[in-house]
Amino acid sequence: MQMKDKRAIIVGASNGLGMIFSKELLRNGVARVIIFDLNEAVGKLQANKLNEEFGRDRMIFIKCDITKSSEFDVIFKEAINILGGLDIIINNSGTINEVNFHRAIDNNVTAVFRSNMMSVQQMGKDFGGKGGVIVNVASVLGLEAFPQLPIYSATNHAVIAFSRSYSLPYHYQRTGVRIIVLCQGLTESSMLENLKKNEFIPRPDDLSEIIKDIHPQRAESAAHALVYVIRCAQNGSIWITEDGKPVYEIQMYNTLPTK
Repeated sequence: MQMKDKRAIIVGASNGLGMIFSKELLRNGVARVIIFDLNEAVGKLQANKLNEEFGRDRMIFIKCDITKSSEFDVIFKEAINILGGLDIIINNSGTINEVNFHRAIDNNVTAVFRSNMMSVQQMGKDFGGKGGVIVNVASVLGLEAFPQLPIYSATNHAVIAFSRSYSLPYHYQRTGVRIIVLCQGLTESSMLENLKKNEFIPRPDDLSEIIKDIHPQRAESAAHALVYVIRCAQNGSIWITEDGKPVYEIQMYNTLPTK
């Protein structure tokens, strides 16, 4: 997909990766970006900074609790009206909560599923749209077992499995919407900054010991990877961005026949 003049929504992380993603999309020609998140003060401040750099109203922040279905439905429709349509959506919401696991599921799984389904209804050719791109941002912990964060790992596994299923020809031949997963390794973000003092991790010291010698990649590396997969990745593909290296695709196989 060529990104010039496209319209995009980013769901989540107004004070972290979401803003870095927004800046990279605007740098690459996207006409307008709307970001959904809860932190209104930080979100509007960051939006103002990007508009000073790229032009008035190129970046818009809308406060939204994505875990509340009725609120998300209203805000999503509002954003579509502002943009005049939709070409790209990046689902970037993610939280770590190993204590109140239902909150992690609401944010990391349910909200992502809802966003995908509403986006397909908006962009899908079978709904009168022109097709488009969905990028579901996940963690590499969704590709392996990780005992210190079993809930977080499981929610990312769910996003990857959903994306693989929802992108199969059974859906894609009707919708024309590419669904891609971008799995991140340890990356600079507000989530990483709060990890060591996270009260929702039962034994945070154990986790700190594991990651202390891992150098997180810069957020800009993840943003470059995002632009690459929007432009070049095939529908249903899964990509990894880690250690500041070029983004790369991995293969996962189905044991059952797929259509």
